[in-house]
Amino acid sequence: MKKKIWMLGMGAILLASCGGTETNTDTTETNNETTDTTSTEIEEDVVENGPIDPFPDFPKGGTSAATGDYILTPSLGWQQDATSGEAADQTFIFYKAKMSEAGDGYSKVDFTFDGEQEIPNYMIVPIKPSQTAKKGDIILTWWQSGSGMKRAIVTDDSNPAEPEVNYIDIDWDNPATTTEGVGFGQRKETIKPGSFHVLTSEWEPGTTVAVKKGADYKVATIIAVSGDHVLTCGFGGKMAMYSKSECTALPVVPNVRVGDMVQAPWVGTFKSVKVQKIDKVMGRIWTDDPFSDEPMVIAFGDIATNLPIQ
Repeated sequence: MKKKIWMLGMGAILLASCGGTETNTDTTETNNETTDTTSTEIEEDVVENGPIDPFPDFPKGGTSAATGDYILTPSLGWQQDATSGEAADQTFIFYKAKMSEAGDGYSKVDFTFDGEQEIPNYMIVPIKPSQTAKKGDIILTWWQSGSGMKRAIVTDDSNPAEPEVNYIDIDWDNPATTTEGVGFGQRKETIKPGSFHVLTSEWEPGTTVAVKKGADYKVATIIAVSGDHVLTCGFGGKMAMYSKSECTALPVVPNVRVGDMVQAPWVGTFKSVKVQKIDKVMGRIWTDDPFSDEPMVIAFGDIATNLPIQ
């Protein structure tokens, strides 16, 4: 952050220098340029060395994560940029890290590339430790052969502490394939013990809400809930805070049948569609696509049944 501001200041100096005679004949203007640049650098130092707080209006509280637990959080640089700039403009992806020392409001986190750093607890998604899962459970974890927070469905519970899963947050028709030719959205993978927990109810971090925006409803993932405040990560990785009254929580596993009219996200906005097919093993629902002859394949947890959409 300091580097960006310093470069802007240097750009102003270089631009003035290119003026040649004009700059050299007006010493007052030149001195003002230098003074403004120094002031900007000092101001940025204060922001950079201050606490990380991308969403200062979100209440700060404790965390359920304990020392040594896996957690999910965005990279440190993104959180710093969001603190000093416009958080609404920042793209966030939640990666795995480990809790180093839990605190009230802020906790120390061991980042993969940035070492131990202190961040607000609302930017931490805890992974409950030492859980087991059974076939059909929806769990919260990360893509362990890739990266980033993901929900997954358990496809084999032969070892409940290290289940085999399919990541339902990877598009079913993702064109990338494994060396065996299996699409990334359809492959199965055995995950590490202690790296997941079972999602059981609405309003949990990692579950989905439909956010009322004007006449539309937008899809978003819950990051944290405090009282009436809901911090979310929406389409394109954009985070925002809403009141609970603006959000409709969606069930972890939808109770729908073939032929039902439901609401499903199309490019981040919910549309009214008809259920064509349900795959309970892979945690997906096939629906009409309002703008294509090909069906949409929607993950369990992203289906609504009571949104007032025509």
